[in-house]
Amino acid sequence: MILQDKKNIQTQLKHYCEKTGSQNAASKKLKGVSSATITQILTGKWENISDDMWRNIASQIEGNKGDNWKLAETSVYNKIHSHFSDAKNNPQGIRALIANASMGKSVAIKSFCNQHKKSYYILCHKHLNIRGLLREMLKQMGKDSSGTAGEMLDNLLSYLMRDETPLFIIDEVDKLKDDVLTMFIDIENKLHGKCGLAFLATPYLKKRIELGVAKNKCGFTELFSRMRKIFWDITPDKVEFRKDVAAICNANGIEDKDTIIRFINSCENDFRVLGDLVAAHHASQAKQ
Repeated sequence: MILQDKKNIQTQLKHYCEKTGSQNAASKKLKGVSSATITQILTGKWENISDDMWRNIASQIEGNKGDNWKLAETSVYNKIHSHFSDAKNNPQGIRALIANASMGKSVAIKSFCNQHKKSYYILCHKHLNIRGLLREMLKQMGKDSSGTAGEMLDNLLSYLMRDETPLFIIDEVDKLKDDVLTMFIDIENKLHGKCGLAFLATPYLKKRIELGVAKNKCGFTELFSRMRKIFWDITPDKVEFRKDVAAICNANGIEDKDTIIRFINSCENDFRVLGDLVAAHHASQAKQ
């Protein structure tokens, strides 16, 4: 993180402390940030402040993104919308998309679901079991989620069979345990041609599936087959990434080429970090 970015975050942090009442009050609200760290940043004693700490503060202080944040149609956004549209209208197998972390996948997913009816979204976590996943899928459809796992699965399949061009999007699917992940074999078998299924994950999913197939782990060869043995990598290349950063900056009121180049070099291929830099820039401009 370069000097100008730190100055922007310093300005934003000073404003945050003023709004909360004091540095001590601010430190109680900010996770992992001590009052001493705030003092060091505000007084310019930055030698022992790590880049991770700068980003941690920028991600939490008021003014970061928020309601004024404008969506940009990045390469990842466009690829996700294209793949989802195809999966929704041609529900054959499981569409597996992979991309590096912090590429704006979740934003693009929510945008697609808002624009297309009968598109349902699940964000996975490592503690999600079969029953919990089925419950979340039924809730997303606005349906009753009571009963045993078997009953919930039967109800889910029945509802989706009657839906018109439904699509289920399973985000961060690489966090699911093996038995939950391979459950999608049964779901795809029953809904083939009736309901689109899309996985989103980091490239770890590809390694995990391919390793499972190589080790002949239960269900992995079948699941890989349902995925058409294809992983669509939607991570932007260097040219796409530079254009994406410029598009995000332009959408959020930053058109100065030098500033955009600085953000490209500072955001470390991470759109969350870029969002923090944009927010800190605006806060600094507003304060001046």
